[in-house]
Amino acid sequence: MIDLLAGDERAALGLQAVLDLEKIPYRRVATSDDASAHLLVVAGEVTAPADVAALERRPALVLGGGELFARQVFGAAAGSGRRSAAIGIEQPIWTAAVAAVAREHGKRAMRLPAVPIIDTPEIMHGTVLAVLTPSGRPAIARRNRCIWSLLDLGTAFADLMSEDDGAAPLRSRAPWSGAARRIAETAYYAAPAALRGWVQRRTYAALDQRLAALGERASEYPIDATGYLLIELVKQLVRLAAGALVRMARWPAPYDAAASLTHDVEPRRYAYTRGLERLLGAIETTGHPATLGLVAGATARHLRDDLRARLAPRRVLCHGLEHRGEHVWGRQRVAATLERARARLERTLGRSVPGYRSPRLDRSPDLVWALDRAGFRYDSSYPDVDRENMANFGRGVRLNVPFRPVIDDGVSSLRLSRCLELPLTAPDCIQPLFAGESRERLRQTVEAKAAFLATTGGLYVALVHGGVFGAEDTDLRAEHLEFVYRQLRRADVWLAGMEEIADWWCRREAVVLDVKASAIQVTNTGAQPITGARVIVERDGGDCLLNVPPLAPGGEIALVVPRGRAVPAA
Repeated sequence: MIDLLAGDERAALGLQAVLDLEKIPYRRVATSDDASAHLLVVAGEVTAPADVAALERRPALVLGGGELFARQVFGAAAGSGRRSAAIGIEQPIWTAAVAAVAREHGKRAMRLPAVPIIDTPEIMHGTVLAVLTPSGRPAIARRNRCIWSLLDLGTAFADLMSEDDGAAPLRSRAPWSGAARRIAETAYYAAPAALRGWVQRRTYAALDQRLAALGERASEYPIDATGYLLIELVKQLVRLAAGALVRMARWPAPYDAAASLTHDVEPRRYAYTRGLERLLGAIETTGHPATLGLVAGATARHLRDDLRARLAPRRVLCHGLEHRGEHVWGRQRVAATLERARARLERTLGRSVPGYRSPRLDRSPDLVWALDRAGFRYDSSYPDVDRENMANFGRGVRLNVPFRPVIDDGVSSLRLSRCLELPLTAPDCIQPLFAGESRERLRQTVEAKAAFLATTGGLYVALVHGGVFGAEDTDLRAEHLEFVYRQLRRADVWLAGMEEIADWWCRREAVVLDVKASAIQVTNTGAQPITGARVIVERDGGDCLLNVPPLAPGGEIALVVPRGRAVPAA
């Protein structure tokens, strides 16, 4: 069990998000005096002298810490700031398995685009466990029972979830911008193929210049391992500080990773008639659990009764009201648009629609707030690596796991969203072909990405649009769908609809672990039963997997840890 002390609320919520997604047991404490004999973990700056003194006397993990802590505990003459930072993957702080995965996919360092950091050339007390690349300055250190990360990894994770890379995103709140986009998008969809191709080439040339301007802040395409490595580093630091780690497997037994095939239907009559007909035929042929993103206005205008009937057994998410220049800035305005879009789509289909994906993947902190306010259960508007959206080209959350973003409700009021984010996985459909990539290269990209996420226990949210512009476009997308489906249909990957994935994650979140000397108490605090949960005990370089029997709401069970695999007492 971890006692989590917040030196900064955003840092604490970022660390909570990591602990929650791995289901590592913890509790929040207000001061070090409230902490028991558990591992004390501090997220952010330590300002109280009593808390600093406590960190010298007990097992502790400090992420950030601040200048007072750095000076008093480690004798570091340090300044603080926020900048990009990297830790090379060849350093011994990483486990052999994590380093091997990173090398296999061409990664040489965990590269954070922006992170609060304590900057010091050396420490006077303790041992340096890892250094920054390429400066060689201390990144992680140890003194007695205290592990210190000079990088505030809690804030770094919160920044990833909100795409805060230290550079201001392009945005416009002007009322005319939405009207201008509506006109431009209407013209684009109606244009002949040759003209659309010319627009695409000009657009991507400009976007490539923007990508170059981002420099080291830009996300890595197609695989950005930043989120994976950050999570693994936090887990490793907990293991070093506590001597062991208890967590839950992310996905139901027997799966090690998860995937979902989603299909957005663009706002054209063809897309909601012949295009949708062909798409549903492909879905019926493969039998995969598809989730379709429907635009509320286009669905109401163009959907035929026969296609509505064929949609009945399929999962659906809301893909906007009109998909024409919809605003994502202005909290109340965005929330009202979301509610109108969902209500209209639900009236047309005659059923509830719990999920959302923003048109064009437009997004903002106001959208995150509005999704929570509107009561959506899940969203999939944030890509891991963005190479499509014009305002956020080169960004992305760099995460391939479900998470709950941080929401600012006002002055000094932060919390995690009630709307679960299921990040979209790059590449986005056949979009790379529009940027000049070959079909063979696109397939190689999808294959490599699927292998990476299967190996790292991630979630692959694929997007393959239905036909938009006619028969040739439909054939191209149908061919791509067949290929993506083959890459995701693996024995160790749970291929499921978006609602099923969100449902599993919510049930898993309701499970509480309580660590005892020789057993782990597992309690289902939720209103739904859970089946397929597994608890993992990591100690002495090995893992012990404990299967949890089905638990009804309120059910609990004590899992006995095999002899020789005892964990620290609570």
